[in-house]
Amino acid sequence: MLFVALASATIASAIKTSPAALRQFGALSTHGVAATRFADANDAYALLEPIRDAFDELRSVHPDALAPQLEPPAPGTTLHAKDAKFHCYAAGTTRAMRWLYAADEPTLELFEPLAAHFRPHFDMTVSAAGWDGDDDGAPLTVLSAASFVAVVGADEGISDEIARWHEDWGACGDHEAFSVLLPMHHITAQKAYRLEYRTWENDRVNVYDYQLGDAVLVDGRAPHRTAPFSAADLEQADGVRVLVCLNFASTDPAARDGQLDTMRRQTPNFFHLPH
Repeated sequence: MLFVALASATIASAIKTSPAALRQFGALSTHGVAATRFADANDAYALLEPIRDAFDELRSVHPDALAPQLEPPAPGTTLHAKDAKFHCYAAGTTRAMRWLYAADEPTLELFEPLAAHFRPHFDMTVSAAGWDGDDDGAPLTVLSAASFVAVVGADEGISDEIARWHEDWGACGDHEAFSVLLPMHHITAQKAYRLEYRTWENDRVNVYDYQLGDAVLVDGRAPHRTAPFSAADLEQADGVRVLVCLNFASTDPAARDGQLDTMRRQTPNFFHLPH
């Protein structure tokens, strides 16, 4: 599957990245960021249905956990949704956000059909970086965590001051861990569904416009943040902005210390890494 171009910037401070460069098969390896169309909108909506049902149940049963003006549940508190379990954390990068992480193996497996669309990209990236796996034929990457990244009813939107630039796997080396970000619903308010990122070539700011059926792939060392948006922008999305985030880790034992450090800080109560 070829990488597709990241969307052009629509705000004055951002710059359009060359579409040809990000369509290249090795864009993730060379730029640290790429995007792929994994399904058309209707097929993506169907694929995401079990995941979407789990989020809707969480929102219905645990509304206070997602309210940005309230404290999130104590770390380690398990929130139940249908047959799934999640842990809720206030996002360290953006205060109005909540991270809702899969809290056990069966819940993580709920995300596996989606993850299968992206694992080949990461396997090829870590292979190109020099890790070809053990002789026993084990996979080159594993799904280590899965979460919802949710903003529900933030009265002030996400301001420039609280949308922090960050690296998802800052303790790791290049090509040792990755993230996938994608929307769960049809986009009705584009200004509320944008990602700002920098490639490894330079420090300029670019913007990716999320679309249903499209996903952005980010190396763990690639800087990015939620593009700021207003409360009015969020209102156009019915007051809810939710992304699915998948975290992948290389099975290279040399990467394990950095991966463990990251997972213990982000979702300490449950994650999956090779032994």
